[in-house]
Amino acid sequence: MAEDDDSYWNSSSAKGFSWDDSSDSVVLPSASISSSSSNTPATDLVTFDAGLSTSSQVADRVREATKLISAAAELPEPSISQLVGLKDVRKLEAELLTVRKNFAKLQQDRFQPSSATQTVQDMVLGRPFSLEGFRSLQDKEGLLDSALEWGDGEVVLAVAIMLKNTLKRSKFLAIMSSRQEAADQLISHMVVRLELREVVDLLVSLDRSHEAGVVAYKQAVNTNSLEIRSRNLKQTLVNNLKSHLDADLVVEQINLSERLAPVISGEVGQVDRQAGSLVGASVLKSLLYLSTHHYGAAENLLHSPLALRKMHRLTDKQFTW
Repeated sequence: MAEDDDSYWNSSSAKGFSWDDSSDSVVLPSASISSSSSNTPATDLVTFDAGLSTSSQVADRVREATKLISAAAELPEPSISQLVGLKDVRKLEAELLTVRKNFAKLQQDRFQPSSATQTVQDMVLGRPFSLEGFRSLQDKEGLLDSALEWGDGEVVLAVAIMLKNTLKRSKFLAIMSSRQEAADQLISHMVVRLELREVVDLLVSLDRSHEAGVVAYKQAVNTNSLEIRSRNLKQTLVNNLKSHLDADLVVEQINLSERLAPVISGEVGQVDRQAGSLVGASVLKSLLYLSTHHYGAAENLLHSPLALRKMHRLTDKQFTW
């Protein structure tokens, strides 16, 4: 029995592959594992059979597909008449002629800007647009008028900025003075960007001195130093607030800043008094501080509550409170 098993495992019916062989299939051996004993049931046999029919069918299908692909590649390309039909050829030629005419027109007008109305419409709807074609003063005025007619603030602002950057200041101011809505959009934009000095100059040029004084005041008090604040307010009072309705209030703020500045400097070592809180303090709050820490000071001193009351003309009720 042992000799039979050795003979089985050492022998092989597999056929090696050869390029000279006309057959293009590889035959696998049929292998079986069985016992030499006749008592072994048939269900214990495990057999692996590789049929030749499957591989030959696949090879036939590949050959057939290759022939079909080769035949399709040799066919001529279909003409336009075959694709769209003979009855649509004239219509297709007419459409092609129209497309060529439109393309020639686009080539001719590629350096000419769109109309002002079309450009503004494209800006409102978020389409691509260009403002470079509006070069003359008349074209720019027409573009701004179209933007004002549409009433879109962002479009008006974009056109106003373009005018500001491309026109001489005299011509730009002439356009803005006759179109205050566009000027308002531009001024609001510049205030948000803290371009306050340019805003003041623009408002003064547009003969809007009251608004210019308000903006100049906002710029002057934008500091924590009372010395710098009082100096800025004096300059603003001379340049922009000379005939302003609130000029007297600005004078009182200058006097208060000049009084409190040396008081704060003299009490740097008094941490518990918190003299730094007087930088933005009102007259009544300053009076409360001076009455708390310098109640008995003589009237000729800067930190005297009586001197503060006299300068700002406080009533008895205000002083007592």
